[in-house]
Amino acid sequence: MVDSVKNRDFYTYRCQVCGFENVKKRIPHSSVPVTKIGDYGSNATPTPQIYTEAYAMISSRTISFAAASGSTPAKISDAHNQFGESHFKGGMPINVTTDSGINDGNYTIAAMGVLIGDLSLSSTDSLTTETAAAAGLVTIYRRFYKPNVTTGCPFCGTLNSKN
Repeated sequence: MVDSVKNRDFYTYRCQVCGFENVKKRIPHSSVPVTKIGDYGSNATPTPQIYTEAYAMISSRTISFAAASGSTPAKISDAHNQFGESHFKGGMPINVTTDSGINDGNYTIAAMGVLIGDLSLSSTDSLTTETAAAAGLVTIYRRFYKPNVTTGCPFCGTLNSKN
């Protein structure tokens, strides 16, 4: 018994802009891969950009800051022990804003740096020691990378390649 092979357009589609043949499903038999050469200009994958989440992970007047000392990393502490409930994770990039403005900035939580009442920061981050009363309202946001949209035609880079 001979299996029938579907038409090539079942597995591929043509870009509406440049005519490049794109694969939409795996072709069952071997095919020669296409290799691009030359300068891709603005069609290359863009560098991801960091942005701050619009919604705060935690906002409180009970958060204090401790500077790094010897082998002890810089820490952010919460007297109400809410860091565990706020879903902070090791390695997470965060943005801190305070009423005082002293420790405002972008930081990264250390790999094993989340405790119920403390966030240990990475060794490259530094803080100024500040009490909760002096800091005022402290808000911590999660920082994300904007996703790169990489679908579409791999040859010309257009996202309108399927009609």
